[in-house]
Amino acid sequence: MCLRINGELITAYPQVVVVRVPTPWVQSDSDITVLRHLEKMGCRLMNRPQAILNCVNKFWTFQELAGHGVPLPDTFSYGGHENFSKMIDEAEVLEFPMVVKNTRGHRGKAVFLARDKHHLADLSHLIRHEAPYLFQKYVKESHGRDVRVIVVGGRVVGTMLRCSTDGRMQSNCSLGGVGMMCSLSEQGKQLAIQVSNILGMDVCGIDLLMKDDGSFCVCEANANPFQEPKKQKTNKKIPREKTFLLPPS
Repeated sequence: MCLRINGELITAYPQVVVVRVPTPWVQSDSDITVLRHLEKMGCRLMNRPQAILNCVNKFWTFQELAGHGVPLPDTFSYGGHENFSKMIDEAEVLEFPMVVKNTRGHRGKAVFLARDKHHLADLSHLIRHEAPYLFQKYVKESHGRDVRVIVVGGRVVGTMLRCSTDGRMQSNCSLGGVGMMCSLSEQGKQLAIQVSNILGMDVCGIDLLMKDDGSFCVCEANANPFQEPKKQKTNKKIPREKTFLLPPS
């Protein structure tokens, strides 16, 4: 196998490739093809193509986690972009209000809390349907807050409590939420590590929703957790942790 860039044959290949493309922007045909090619040529990728694919689509993530005893909110989706409206009646089994998410959404965008069946019907006319949506049971006690757990090489290296500042459901810092370093129970850490291992991740951010009884359920997994290096102390630790994953010289 070989690799050409702009017509030039590349003879010196990198030992390690750190994939920094935000997960929702990964184009499965073009981006994954290049990453698979590098992997087949012997490059060590962080994360590997299959692990990235496991997080590209939020419903794909839940499909991978289902059957492993991982606590997940009840969730369902559909095939075909035109089937959102057909799922409105089916969605009632989750009870209202319910969470509606674009399966390829990112940074808290294209996430809605449907108040009732009429609101859900209105959403079907307002949203863009480039990708399917998922319907998810609303975890009321975690409204406007979650815990982002950074896992590197099967170890928790940082935890951050993210909170909404305007009453909205999403706690993403990109939407005005605030993040602060926090402690996390051993149960929460082990859950994040379990999710990371199932998905085959080297570096990831696992978002956990909090229950009233102190337990957690998984909200999302991010193959390339978006961070703000100048603001988050956790970031300073990640590059050092990554060095432990590098192949010996």
